[in-house]
Amino acid sequence: MGLLDGNFDAFKGLFPAISKSSFGKDYKNFAVAEFRRFYSIGGTILANFHNTQTSIDERIFTHILLRSVLENFFWLIYIFDGPDEAVWSSRFDEYMNGFKREYSKLYNDPGLPRKCELEPADPGWSALPGPLDVRSLLAAVKTIRGERLDYLYFTYRITSFDTHGKTLQTLFTSAFNKDCNFPVLKPKETIEIIADSYVVIWKQIKS
Repeated sequence: MGLLDGNFDAFKGLFPAISKSSFGKDYKNFAVAEFRRFYSIGGTILANFHNTQTSIDERIFTHILLRSVLENFFWLIYIFDGPDEAVWSSRFDEYMNGFKREYSKLYNDPGLPRKCELEPADPGWSALPGPLDVRSLLAAVKTIRGERLDYLYFTYRITSFDTHGKTLQTLFTSAFNKDCNFPVLKPKETIEIIADSYVVIWKQIKS
């Protein structure tokens, strides 16, 4: 099976087992939770959006949904890079440091109302070391098949721009004083790349 030839179908075939699984290790359960989220988002894109090259309305959804799965994909292939579970645990701790720092930033926002509805942040979380940024992650990892992922930084940044609603044609026309287009991505290819790695990671963590 080639890299872009039915890898989401292969992932889909494993999903009944994935959806029922639970492990005693948080880093494995993180992978499973993200597999479930990817299955829902990736499946939705593949089933419902077929004209992203010509339809701005479709791009509005697919770019935002892709952004939602890309960052955790980068982290999962970083965490599970190799067979050493001690490395898996240590790199998951790096991810959790980032989660705790971001949550602390949210909770300690002086303008945030209704804090009684949130779990209090640990006072020490804001001092935790920061995790790798996305560019550093991409420089540190390869796909399961050994492919460098630096080029996906373009995809990540484009989807981030779309996520913040900054790709409306009227904004570009106003900024550049002419008609111009923002890049349109190919979501199927990105989904198949992610699925390809997730199939292998799943086999790795359940063995």
